[in-house]
Amino acid sequence: MVLQALLKAPPAVYGLAIGTLGVIVLALLLPSRERRFVRGPLVMFLLYGAARQAVDLFPPTDVVPKLLHFMAAFAWCAAFIRGLFVLFSSERITRYVRPWPKIVRDILQGVLYVGAGLVSLRAVGVEPGSLLTTSALLTAVVGLSLQETLGNLFAGLALQSQQTIAVGDWVRFADGPEGVGEIIEINWRATHFLTVARVQVVVPNGVLARSTVSNYSRPTKLAGVRTEVVLPYAVSPERVRALVLPAIHGVDGVMPEPHPFVLVSGFNDYGVAYSVRYCITEYGRRDLIESAVRQRLLYALKRAGVEIPYPFHQVDFVGPAAAKLAGLGASSAPADSDLAARLGKSEVFRGVDRAALARLGESAHVALYSPGETIIRQGDPGSELYVLERGEVELVVGNEQGMPVRVETLGPGAVFGEAAFLTGGRRVATIVALSECEVLGVPKSAFHDLLEKNQALSERLTQVLATRMDLLSQALHKAAETGLDEDRRSDMLFERIRQFFGQ
Repeated sequence: MVLQALLKAPPAVYGLAIGTLGVIVLALLLPSRERRFVRGPLVMFLLYGAARQAVDLFPPTDVVPKLLHFMAAFAWCAAFIRGLFVLFSSERITRYVRPWPKIVRDILQGVLYVGAGLVSLRAVGVEPGSLLTTSALLTAVVGLSLQETLGNLFAGLALQSQQTIAVGDWVRFADGPEGVGEIIEINWRATHFLTVARVQVVVPNGVLARSTVSNYSRPTKLAGVRTEVVLPYAVSPERVRALVLPAIHGVDGVMPEPHPFVLVSGFNDYGVAYSVRYCITEYGRRDLIESAVRQRLLYALKRAGVEIPYPFHQVDFVGPAAAKLAGLGASSAPADSDLAARLGKSEVFRGVDRAALARLGESAHVALYSPGETIIRQGDPGSELYVLERGEVELVVGNEQGMPVRVETLGPGAVFGEAAFLTGGRRVATIVALSECEVLGVPKSAFHDLLEKNQALSERLTQVLATRMDLLSQALHKAAETGLDEDRRSDMLFERIRQFFGQ
């Protein structure tokens, strides 16, 4: 036999020569970043040579030489097996052949090591069968002690063969928020999960096989999520849908297909419970996506004047306490914000008299937008002019291919939405909030008399529109009026505005 020849031959010939040659060939076959894996076979070959060299230090009749012979034989077989696994698990092989699951590789490797141990025993003259039949009691004890281990082993094989779960899947393996995690490893004994809180949880395969497991990554990565919100009874369900669905449109992580929808999920003491349903494909970001959806809903409801109700109790006071409370209630309420003064801070409204601004302020309204939310969308009809009071917005226009092109960033005091507002067309660009933004919206109807009586305001708005069209033209390289001088363009736009308001 080969092993018997190896045991009788000088160790320098086989232990070092074959080991060195095998390691060199293996290192040449592996990619450079995988060559560190040759250390295992190299150590085994060196162990073989050291054990063979140490045999001559002991008398032949001693038990130590036989043990060293066994170590040498097993080390040579183990080095050969490990080298084959390193080679067939390398990138050069898995590029063409689908890699085996880790649990299958571990079990196969363990079986081969056990086989190598049995062959090594026979090589030194020990019959493996005699060891297994010497004690029935020992066999029973070993079998009982391995009962749970074997159960985990076969459970892991069943999970892998049925393709119930795989590394990278997001799975609910227990109740509670910490019972959801990403599978990072499946070995012969247990499955390792990494939760959203970055905590590693190890669950024995046998326990996992007996549990009900929800896999959010199969059959596809599309998973449904629901966000609950309670709104007043005074707000109709149809109005809720009209507020909620546009608000969550475009939230990072919310899929447009299947379409999100809103269900009336129940009634309670202080409002109607609604369930907002939508789909995501990145389950690991579920908490972040849900937070972004709730934030968008909060801003949209606030702009619409819809308050989220909360439980309350009514307490009636009588006697002297009621009189004291009545006196406190007679105190004056805080004055409303001066929208006219806030409009006057914008450069566009500079020089407009206080009375005219006061009339605008009566029609203006304040709106708050969340970071990343679209304030106006290209192609939508426009009926309001916006003044940015706080925050930053980005002007984006879509090209012929529908790809967004960033034009400029606007800060406090800037005016936007002027093109559709003045010309009566549709929005020519999209405005996206870069941070939390507070804007003042002025309806078109409030501007009719003001523009006719204030030539300077008309010219400033026209100048803003002309400058903005220049920027759009430069960004898209296709504006029809690019070659016109600034004065002529302003005159043309002013004439179009006058014609629009004269209709």
